[in-house]
Amino acid sequence: MSYKSLILISIALSVIVSPSISAPVIDEAASKRIDAVVGDAISARKAPSCCVVIGSAESILFSKAYGHFTYDSNSPAVTLDSIYDLASCSKPTGTATALALLLQEGKVKLEDSVSTYLPTWDREDKRAINILNLATHTSGLPAYTSVECASKAKKKDDSNADGLTKCIASLSLNYETNKGHTYSCLNYLTLARVNEEAAKMTQEAYLRERVWEPLEMHNTAYHLSAEQIKQCAPTLKTRQGEVHDPLAYYYIDNNHCSGNAGLFSSANDLSKFCSMLLNNGRFVDREALKQQRIFKPEIVDMFFTTLAPKESKTAWALGWGIADDNRYPTPDKRGPDTAAIAHSGYTGTAIEIDRFAGTYIIILTNRVYPNDNTSIASIRTGVRKVVIDSDPVYAAAKEQSKEDNG
Repeated sequence: MSYKSLILISIALSVIVSPSISAPVIDEAASKRIDAVVGDAISARKAPSCCVVIGSAESILFSKAYGHFTYDSNSPAVTLDSIYDLASCSKPTGTATALALLLQEGKVKLEDSVSTYLPTWDREDKRAINILNLATHTSGLPAYTSVECASKAKKKDDSNADGLTKCIASLSLNYETNKGHTYSCLNYLTLARVNEEAAKMTQEAYLRERVWEPLEMHNTAYHLSAEQIKQCAPTLKTRQGEVHDPLAYYYIDNNHCSGNAGLFSSANDLSKFCSMLLNNGRFVDREALKQQRIFKPEIVDMFFTTLAPKESKTAWALGWGIADDNRYPTPDKRGPDTAAIAHSGYTGTAIEIDRFAGTYIIILTNRVYPNDNTSIASIRTGVRKVVIDSDPVYAAAKEQSKEDNG
C-alpha cells in the first residue's frame, strides 16, 4: 500500500471517529479521585477486585485494574483482560445485542408473537406477548422462578433448557401484557431461546460470528475454555468460570445460552463494544487502519430510545434502561430521551453509555466473592461523579441552566 493511500485511510478514519462533543478530561486529580473511590471499597471488603474503564467513541480516557481475585494478596492480581461474570449485564450485551442483529437482518420483528417461535407458548394468556414485551420487561411474567419448577416441567427427553422454557410458559402473569412493568430474568431467558430459534444457531455462535470476532473480543463467551477459566475472577469460594445465577447455571448447555446471565467478558473487550455503540455501530481500529460496521445507526438508536409500550409507564430501550438518576444539569434533571443508558449485574458489574457526554463507564467487580452481602453502589456513583465533574459538556450545560434560570 502506498504512503498516499495510508494518509487517505488515516484521514477517513479520523473523520469517522471525530467526536462531535468534548470528552471529559481525566487528569491526575481525577485519576486520584477514582483511585480513592475504588481503594476505599476494596479496603471495606465490598469487592476483592475492580476494573474501571472510561472511554469515548475514539479513545480510552482512563483504565485501571485494582485488587486481586480474592482478598488474599497472594492470589492473582487482576488486569484489564481478567474475565468477569457479567450477570445481568448479559441481558443488553448478549441477548439484546443478538436480537438487534436479528432485527437488522430481517429475521424477526418486535411485534412477532413469542408463540411463533416457541410452540409451548401457544397458550391463551401468552399469545399476546411479543418480542418487544420480552425485551422491555412488559410481558407480565414474574421476576424469577425456581429450579424446582423447571425440573417438574421437564419431560424424559428434555434438556434443562427445555424444562425451564416450559416452566416459564406455564407461569401465571402478574399483570396484563403491556399494562405494567416487572424487571424479569424470565423475559430474557425466553428471549435468548427465541433468538436461537430465529438464528438457527446458538446465541453464542451467532454473537461470536457477528460481533465478538469482528471486534476482536477474544475474552467474551458463555462457555469459557480451560485457559480462560484461569483468567476469571471467582464469584463464590468454590466457583470460578461458572455462572453465578441459579437459573442460568441450570439452563445453560452446549446447545443453548441463558439469556438473563451467563456471559463472561473483560473490561478491554467491553470497551470495544461500548466504543462501537457510541460510534453509531461502527468499529474503528485506528492502529490497524480498519473499520467494520456492526450495526446500522437506526439499530443503534433502538438501544438509546424508549421502546416500552406507553401503558407500561416505564423507560426501557432495547435491553437497556434509560438512565434517570438526576445526573443532568437541566431544570427537570433529565436529559433528552436518547441520552444515557445503563445496566448493572448482581455479581457487581455495571455499564453506562452516555450519548449526551459521548462517554461510557465500565465497572467490573466480583463483589459476590466469597458471599453476596456487599454493594458496589459507592463505586458506581463515585466514578460517575468524577466523570461528570470532569466533563466540559456537563459544565457547559450547567452554566446554561444557570443562565436560563437567571
